[in-house]
Amino acid sequence: MFRQLCLLLALSAMGWGQAPGADAAELRLADVEREVLATNPALGRAATLVAAQRAHVGQVGLLPDPTVTVSWMGDPVPFKVQDGDPSSYRGLTVMQMIPLGGKRALQRDVARKDVAVEEVSEHAAKRMLLTEARMAFFDYAYYGAALDITERNHLRLEQLAEITEARYRVGKAMQQDVLRARLEISMLLQRTAALRQQRLTAAARLNTLMGRGAWAPLGAAAAEMPSVLPAMEKLAAVAESNDLMLARETRMGERESAALALSRKDSVPDLNVGYMYQQRTGMPDMHGMQFTVNLPRFHRERVRQEIAEGELRVKAANEGAQARRLELSYELQQAYAAAQTARQMVELYDQAILPQAELARDSAMASYTVGSVDFLTVLTSYTAIYSYQLDYHRQRADYEMAVARIHGLTGNMEAH
Repeated sequence: MFRQLCLLLALSAMGWGQAPGADAAELRLADVEREVLATNPALGRAATLVAAQRAHVGQVGLLPDPTVTVSWMGDPVPFKVQDGDPSSYRGLTVMQMIPLGGKRALQRDVARKDVAVEEVSEHAAKRMLLTEARMAFFDYAYYGAALDITERNHLRLEQLAEITEARYRVGKAMQQDVLRARLEISMLLQRTAALRQQRLTAAARLNTLMGRGAWAPLGAAAAEMPSVLPAMEKLAAVAESNDLMLARETRMGERESAALALSRKDSVPDLNVGYMYQQRTGMPDMHGMQFTVNLPRFHRERVRQEIAEGELRVKAANEGAQARRLELSYELQQAYAAAQTARQMVELYDQAILPQAELARDSAMASYTVGSVDFLTVLTSYTAIYSYQLDYHRQRADYEMAVARIHGLTGNMEAH
């Protein structure tokens, strides 16, 4: 009784390590996903950038601001002309620059391509956050399951320790067995503290993705139906067409191509049109027109370098798209192999290892109570099944996390 009281006090002292909101409502994956989409500020930022880029389109391709010049000649007093001097005047000049060669349309095209890039980035941010949220959810669920398993194993070890102490009192067990049992219990308490800390970290990550404070209350993760792993042939067929990183590289290539077309138009001069008005004393008012063009061929090297830069940017975008295709194939294969391996391990634990380990533990315990096997055999069976149970739930979580990565790569964000 005294040992149990000490154990209860030890566990209470470790209560700081419990996940925040241990009494909160059960947490379901669908609720996590809805909250991520509704409150994560990264999605708001992505949507705002798209809106800002759309607003920029309306500013592009408009005529530059006209200029107005007010002038006078012949008298130091502003706007005063000298009487009797025909060269003295007050004047007004209005100038408007008009880009030629379709530059304004090309500028609008570049701006629209920028919008397309930001739109893909917004969709990519959404998919990435959903993938991270699913992975964080199953990671958090694992640590909850690990703590439950550890607690159950702790109770079993306590029972084993009491049996061993009873046998020691009647001379059927050695003191070393009692000390070893208590050592295993202490090591289990140490493991519990580490798992609590890891669960806190997982909870903080999940809260952050949901737009909450890291220490917000978070209930235990609900059990979810296992995800279905499609055939690799089906995944490879849709991954390239749905991958948003590849789509972004493609949009960037289109944007750079439009920018290159605009750079090539820099060899076309722009036209400045001006109207002039002069007022002179004692003489008729004068009106005039002025037409001015720049001469870009005087700076042919600058235009050539600008075009060369644009061509290199188009090439880089195309190379980026090709690199992404290769990276996508690798990431998909890696995630699929991880999912397959984890699924096989789960099936092996579920169908063979865990049932056999439980039988071995029960058999060893029954034999120990009648003195047929030594204490170390029983203790080994207890620690082995504890390790198997932890690994079983770790493999289940790893499987779901790998499937989440596959869904993120293929765009199948509805399935989980």
